Order: sequence, then structure tokens, then C-alpha cells
Amino acid sequence: MKKFFTLLFVAVVAIAAKATDYNVPITISVNGVSVDQTGVVTVVKNRGLYNLTMKNFMLQGADGPMPVGNVELKGIKPIQDGNATLLITSQNVKITAGDTPGVSFWMGPNLPDVPINLRGKIEGNSLRCYIDIDMTETLGQVINVAIGNGYQIANASFESWHTSKDSYVEPNAWHSFESGTGSLIGSAGNHISKSSDAHSGDACARVFSTEMNFIFFKIIANGTMTTGRMNAGSASPADKSNHAYIDLSSTDKDGNGDPFYTPMCSRPDSIAVWVKFKQGTANASHPYATISAVIISGDGRYQDPEDQAYTNVVAKANNNKITQTNGEWVRVSVPFVYTENTADPKALLVTLSTNADAGQGSGGDELLVDDISLIYNAKVTGLKIKGRNISRFTPSKTNYQMELNEEITAGDIEVTVDGKTAHVVKEVEVDGAYYVCTIKVLNADMSTMSQYVVRVKSTATGISSLNPVASHQPTYFTLDGRQAKTLVPGQVYICRQADGTTIKVIR
Repeated sequence: MKKFFTLLFVAVVAIAAKATDYNVPITISVNGVSVDQTGVVTVVKNRGLYNLTMKNFMLQGADGPMPVGNVELKGIKPIQDGNATLLITSQNVKITAGDTPGVSFWMGPNLPDVPINLRGKIEGNSLRCYIDIDMTETLGQVINVAIGNGYQIANASFESWHTSKDSYVEPNAWHSFESGTGSLIGSAGNHISKSSDAHSGDACARVFSTEMNFIFFKIIANGTMTTGRMNAGSASPADKSNHAYIDLSSTDKDGNGDPFYTPMCSRPDSIAVWVKFKQGTANASHPYATISAVIISGDGRYQDPEDQAYTNVVAKANNNKITQTNGEWVRVSVPFVYTENTADPKALLVTLSTNADAGQGSGGDELLVDDISLIYNAKVTGLKIKGRNISRFTPSKTNYQMELNEEITAGDIEVTVDGKTAHVVKEVEVDGAYYVCTIKVLNADMSTMSQYVVRVKSTATGISSLNPVASHQPTYFTLDGRQAKTLVPGQVYICRQADGTTIKVIR
């Protein structure tokens, strides 16, 4: 009989533990330089808690891969926020050896326990995580690992390149006329190259215009780069058959094996990019470079500039007045303006050009592009408890005190945030005469988290201090007099009833 119950227990545990493998892009940033790779992240749910494992983790560097090992975070308590399951934890982790064939040495097992911070979420079928691996004591650096796609543009620092056709190269996840379509694509020429004049790292994208000679006239072919695909269909630069586009029904792949669009599953607040812009010959009538970004829903098509009214547009961001930067790198940030389309985002089209007007500027215009990112705001702009404003609240101050002689629950905390899709986690614990209110705010792509703590002094935290009222719900306390918000089966509690009497109960 004992053996039977042992086998039954094993079977129940096997059913309770659910593992999911996510084959995802992983962006590793060390000292401000990012490298993209792919990997498998395994998430196991067991008895309400989560384990997350990056197996055979390697750092990709200029000198080749550095095998680190298996990074496993255990016993993570999930937090539900709408459709998203948030996973937040800080642990000291012993990195174990991996099992990749041909790798004989793993760095992780030779390191002491490594402090690791995780901010992650599971939403639908997608996993998004940011992991900070603090190797300051051993390697003198913090390794930032971004996991999952649909929130940022791959190869954001333009360090990785592939051959498009002939001997031309394009940055991974980006394209120009070299990989384009259209009846005149063969005449479009080369408009993109790799440059070492980078804002960070070793490389950036150089987008440049050219002067093209036709039989009876000359035209300026603007340098253009896009996450979609270029189409050249007319010798007239302003003709809308010359455009950047995405077509989610197409199965075409670029020279790196990627589709001609950026997957998108969230709603960023803005897009930011570092640029260095100069005109070969100053053109006072057409002095500006441009950036545009369009998020679409569904599985259809979209082109920029538009040739019709598109109903699949979720949001647009546009800056068509990027001025010359006098040889300096300048950060350009553009907010997204959202339409009434509430469908889930599906893809992103970003296009940068040496001139905001087709066929204008000069034949020697040059736009250097680096470190592009989608920005997800998560700034707390207001904080209330029981309808009362926190006195002198400012986002930069994270600890506060106030006095309210009432019971406080997480539902009594009101938080206003400037991010369209930020996550807010509210928790309340009792510490003696104080309700300790902890508010965590994470942006949608998990890259940042801020935390605020408000200690609220209240006479309602103790058993004897609660005023009995007819509508008062029974309140439970541990044997040392602390209010219990969650009751554990088998534990003994003191219950203060609505009429003010107390009884001892076992849950």
C-alpha cells in the first residue's frame, strides 16, 4: 500500500509539472554592445510555481563563443496582470555545466553563486524576459539578456550583417534596394553599407543617396533603409510605386533567412534612434532626413508612402524634419500616435531615408543610423491610497509614509502610469502598526522596473484595534498578532468576527 501511494504521488507531480520550450531570439548586451542569437528557454510550472532555465547559455563575442552553462531560476511565484503572467525574482544562482557536444569547458561551474534578476512575462504563446546577470565581481560587468521577439527590432545596434546579392551587404533585419522588388529594381543601385563610425560597438548602417543618369535627365535616388522591403517601380521618384512595404502573406526570406518585416506583439510609446546626418550639397528647399514607423494588425499588406486608405494600421510615428547634425550623433525620439484599431499588433515597418521628399536633396547625402529602440514608458505619475494623494509624490522618490486609521488592501491603491501597456503589481503586508504597501511598475517589454514603498501607520493593523461594524468581514491574524491576507491550510489563526468577538480557528 505504501508503494502504491508513492507511485500515486509521483504521478500527481508529473501531471502538475508542465514544461514549455520557447525557441526564441536572445539579445545579449555587454558594456553597451549587443549581439543577437537564438536559444531555447524552458519554463516549467509545478504546483503553482515556475522554474525558468536557459540551457547551454553562451556569450557570443568577437573571438567566438564563451560557454557559460545552464542558468536556472527556481520557485518563482507568478503574478497575474490581465492576460499576462508576470515572473519577477532575484536569486543567487549556481550556474551548472551544459551538455553541448564538443564543448569541454564551461565557465559557470567555476564561478561563485551569481546574483541574477529576472523580469519576465508569459502572454498567450509568447515569452518575454529580461535577465540581468551580475558578474561584476568575477568579470567586471553586468550581462543583460533580452529574451523573446515582438517587442524590439532585431539587430538594433547594427553589428550583424549578411550578403543580400552580388557583393552587397545589408544589416540583419534591415533591407534596402539591394534585396528589393519592382520592374526597375535592377537600376536602383546600392544605397546602404556598413560603417565603423558607430555610436556604440563596432558598426552602424550608412544610408546614402546617389545621382542617377537617365537618357534625357538626372534624378536623385534617396538612400533608404527599411525593416520591410523596397520596391522600385518607376523612374519618377515621387511615384508611389516606389515605396517600402510589408506583406505578411509572402514567404520570401532575405539573405539571412529572415522575413521582410519585424514581428510586433505590443504597443510601444515611441521609437528612438541615434543618427548622424549630412547633405553632400545643402538644399535649403529640401533639407531634412526622415524616419517613419507603422504598426499593423492582421496578415495583410501595407506600404509607405500609402497608395490607399489602410484599415490595418494600429499606430504611426513620423519625423520628417531630421536636420544636419554637424558631425555629431544625435538621438531622435518620435511618439507613436494610435488609431482606433484595437486589434492585436502583428508587424512593424520602419523606414529611414536621406530626404523627406522623394528624389530631393543631393547625390552625396549620408545618414548614419545606430542603436534603434522601441520605448515602453512606465513612469508613475500619481499615487493614491484610499483616494488620498501621497503627499509630495515625485517619481524619483521611492519611499513614503502616511497615516490612515483604516484597513488597507491592494485594491485601495491607485496608480497612474504614462505607459500605454505598463504592468502594475500592488501588494500589502502588515508590519506591526504599519500597512506596508509595495508597488512595482514594469514596462511592457520588461526592460525596466521601478518600486515604491508606502508605510501607512494605522490602528487597524492589530487585533484589538479593529472597530466592530455590522458590515465588517471576518479578519484573520497569526498567533503573534499580525493580520493574515492569505490563509495557509493547517495553520492556526485568531479570527475577529463582525461583532468584535474573537475565536481561534484552524484552516
